[in-house]
Amino acid sequence: MSSQSEKHIGVLLGGAVSLFLIGVIGTCVLPFFDASVSTPTANAKMRHYPVNSAEARGRDVYIREGCIWCHSQAVRPVQADSKLGPVSVPGDYYYDRPPLIMTQRTGPDLTWVGSRYSPEWQYQHLNNPQKFYSGSIMPKFNYLSEQDKKDLVAYLMSLKPAPAEKARTASH
Repeated sequence: MSSQSEKHIGVLLGGAVSLFLIGVIGTCVLPFFDASVSTPTANAKMRHYPVNSAEARGRDVYIREGCIWCHSQAVRPVQADSKLGPVSVPGDYYYDRPPLIMTQRTGPDLTWVGSRYSPEWQYQHLNNPQKFYSGSIMPKFNYLSEQDKKDLVAYLMSLKPAPAEKARTASH
């Protein structure tokens, strides 16, 4: 015993469109009203690089060379990430175009890599990752120009928590 409205294509189509619009509004519109998404954090402000700075050029090299496909830049609220630094929040990516969050890691997360290694280590690691990690599948970036390597190292060194975030994390 089905009702007549269940067989009417207009009612079914109207219901499907309504559900779709509710999903779109909930997914795409409502986040813009969430302050954690629409307000830059201290970390975002620290990584809002001036145009043509070494860090901005290094970020471009990072993207161009495909580092984004193996390294995430998002500390998750899980035990495995607990020693990496503060958990990432949406406001950390306020100025990122494109955001370099990624969905999978082949290599380690680089969100706060600037606070873990020295510039010299970063530079040598780019030239020969296997020198530091014998099983590494990371390619050697020794073919990059000296300027590209310096810019990439400047970008990697800029990836560290803002002083306010370090203090907040230490207190928890």
